[in-house]
Amino acid sequence: AVIKFRRSEHREPSKTSHNVALEIAWTLVPVIILVLLAVPSIGLLSAQFKPAPANAVTLKAIGNQWYWSYQYPDHGGFEITANMLKECGDPTLAKDARCRTDADGPRLLAADNRVVLPVGVPIRLITTANDVIHSWAIPAFWIKLDAVPGRINETSFTIDKPGVYFGQCSELCGARHGYMPITVEAVPAAQFAAWVAAKGGTMPGSKPAAEESPAAAA
Repeated sequence: AVIKFRRSEHREPSKTSHNVALEIAWTLVPVIILVLLAVPSIGLLSAQFKPAPANAVTLKAIGNQWYWSYQYPDHGGFEITANMLKECGDPTLAKDARCRTDADGPRLLAADNRVVLPVGVPIRLITTANDVIHSWAIPAFWIKLDAVPGRINETSFTIDKPGVYFGQCSELCGARHGYMPITVEAVPAAQFAAWVAAKGGTMPGSKPAAEESPAAAA
């Protein structure tokens, strides 16, 4: 460039700076590429969301700093709270509190109250939060759903096999982010119904015991 465009040659270089046509082109081309990517992507995202069927069991997961609370809107709206089980010998463990054993689950993944869900039944998961953004995630279910304050997110899934499944909050939510385990126990439908009754809830279509007539109770 120094030799070719030296002053004695009096050559004029091509104009690439402040070239209107060129600047319009390199602005429009990326926009067109993004539009071509967006059209199929939006369609795919829309197709991914499938509303849960009418017979789905609804679980509402609420993120808090730093624990989870759960509600069962279809079963009387009862609520449970799940905190991480501390290790035995932990100096912060309350005197009368239960500590983690191997039966409860792995370290940092065991919760004092397990979420109980039926096997083979569609689950409608809805999430929200009371303070900051959390994320309800269980890898075995292929589920990761953000819990956002003031907003309801929804997805659905079905558990194929009975067992205990573990997950964690997967959104950086504060100092104790790593201490928000999720423990789900998947059980047969009859066992789930018994658990709901033990929690004071009701199965859809049934009435609480207090509403039954004396004759029906007899």
